[in-house]
Amino acid sequence: MSSPPKRLRKHSQNEFISLMISSKRLPSTSYNHITELNLSNLQLIKIDTFPFEYLPKLVSLDLSYNQLVSINIDWSKTRENFIEQLNVSHNKLETLLFLKDFKHLKQLNVTENFLRNTERFLSLHLCSTIEHLIDSNHDQIDDDQIKLDQWLQIIETKIDRLWALSYYDKYKQEIGNEKNHQMVKQILDDFHHAMIKIFEKQTHFSQMHLSPLANYLITNKISELCLSLPKIQTKKSLKTHLTEDFNDLMDVKTNFEPIKFLRCHQTNESDLTTISVRMSLFEPNTSQNILATCGGQKVCFIDCDTCEVSHLYEVSSLRSTTTTRKIKDKNSTINSEYFSCLCWIEITEGNETLKVLAVGATNGHIYLLSHKWKIMFAHIELPSSSISCLIWDASQPTTLVTGSYNTVRFLNIKSYLDRFRSFVRKQNKPATQFDYVESTLCENKISSTHVYHFDNGDDTVINITDLLFYPMSKDTNILLVGTTSGLFIIHDQTPKKLTFPKSMWTIGEYIESIRLINIQTRLIAINILGLDQIFCFDLEQSLPPSPQLHIILTLSNPYRQIATKMDVYVTTNENDNNNGSFECIIGSDHGSFFYHQIRMNAINNKKTKKATFDNKRYEITWPQVKTSTTTIITPSLLSANLNENYLCLTTSNNLICIYKRK
Repeated sequence: MSSPPKRLRKHSQNEFISLMISSKRLPSTSYNHITELNLSNLQLIKIDTFPFEYLPKLVSLDLSYNQLVSINIDWSKTRENFIEQLNVSHNKLETLLFLKDFKHLKQLNVTENFLRNTERFLSLHLCSTIEHLIDSNHDQIDDDQIKLDQWLQIIETKIDRLWALSYYDKYKQEIGNEKNHQMVKQILDDFHHAMIKIFEKQTHFSQMHLSPLANYLITNKISELCLSLPKIQTKKSLKTHLTEDFNDLMDVKTNFEPIKFLRCHQTNESDLTTISVRMSLFEPNTSQNILATCGGQKVCFIDCDTCEVSHLYEVSSLRSTTTTRKIKDKNSTINSEYFSCLCWIEITEGNETLKVLAVGATNGHIYLLSHKWKIMFAHIELPSSSISCLIWDASQPTTLVTGSYNTVRFLNIKSYLDRFRSFVRKQNKPATQFDYVESTLCENKISSTHVYHFDNGDDTVINITDLLFYPMSKDTNILLVGTTSGLFIIHDQTPKKLTFPKSMWTIGEYIESIRLINIQTRLIAINILGLDQIFCFDLEQSLPPSPQLHIILTLSNPYRQIATKMDVYVTTNENDNNNGSFECIIGSDHGSFFYHQIRMNAINNKKTKKATFDNKRYEITWPQVKTSTTTIITPSLLSANLNENYLCLTTSNNLICIYKRK
């Protein structure tokens, strides 16, 4: 609706002035048609109340060029307002706390006021609908969103932990004693001051204690922690989250609860949302819950038990920490390069099992890292390649397999692993000589033992998306190769394509991921981009001479337009031939992820080996995330990873989400 006529608008202004200055009531005249109101240049000093209830269609309010020193924080409390544009520029305001009840505000102009450096960006947290924040006649929302992200990161990484480690037990002990109200107040006051000190150590958050808005939000945070006390009495004291919405993310029927949301792959403090965390993998066969993640130009090792990054590697440091020499980088531009995939390697040295992480990058480089010893001991270059997936062959421990474009390569990394073993021997026994020396280690290019090229027999482009070894016997593995054009196997040195049943025709066969469910039940799971089902098939019945996938179970799942890696976790003894169960989890690009619990009943007919399945599926929806621009988005989930204690999800906006089993 357009603005009221000028005569009516002036008349309304006079009445509003009278109301705000002398507190007279409005006459019974209807103002339902007013959408814009200009109260600028009226020498207003303060506003105690404002009759939004008489202006149900008001969306634009101009209070600029007055002498406003204060606006009551409850000026809009009596009735919800629908203001979308608010101009309070050229006044003498010291806080924006009066925005706390604004739920529809999109544009705010605060130019030329007495606001401290914290008030402006904190208004984005107070009023999350703001899309344009004008100060000094410029839109400052991008810079302020960065500061707000830093504020939330401090809450996530420091404030909650401070409460859990230093104040939670004290508060829990005193809150149950009705006589100790003064002690409880002292505990909360001390915690408030401790929070202020943590914030004020940051450059952008100086004089936080003088900010009414900051103190209001801190008080809300303390109340939130106190109210959550009954929920965390039976859990570990560590309890962190990024926003209030995350506390209610998980359906009560599922087995997980969120405990930590990390952003650690950004290149700097200003880059919080543009990095995708491509993949995550838990360290295998260990009681420790070490999670490796790759994204952007960093590889992070995260200890899920403490929810802290225990070590990280960057592209720049990786190139200068090789154990033999400084690597000469032929590619002068590194900003376009990022880590894309991971796989764990297990080798033995004496009675010890050594864990090695192989990391692939989009420039064709592969790095071998040791989390325990905090070193990078190998750097391999595959020219003209972009590594999309990696896998290690357990039956041939010196073989690393890569997927790159339409090519699969088998690499012999024995010399690197032998050198690492020698390094470990010397660390365990300092007097031991470094007993492995080979001149070829000075070369970071190694030859491929086998190379396979994939095509459809026509001009269509085919790219490798995922790899999986299936153990046919103790010494023989079949390699399954997922591509953008179907599923292949490498057996007897010749790639062959496995076809879907004609009754299950799909628009395309872009394989996102392949996962082994259980060797005993011969089940393999695949998910396909753009298809609303996950297929579980019997591999042994799908092999040549009749290479048609023998589908025995389908899991309903909404289709995805962005490729994501699912994960499967077997929850029962693999040696149980009659029944078993497993979990399957996969994210979507629609702001949710899907958790399947599948129980395989005992085989009814031993001759046909046919089993029945019970499947329970839960959908967990994420809240919308506001970016530093005007767009509201939900992050795409790029990978999921499960072990017996934790679930990890990685996203397209640099978020690593760690959940703990209940």
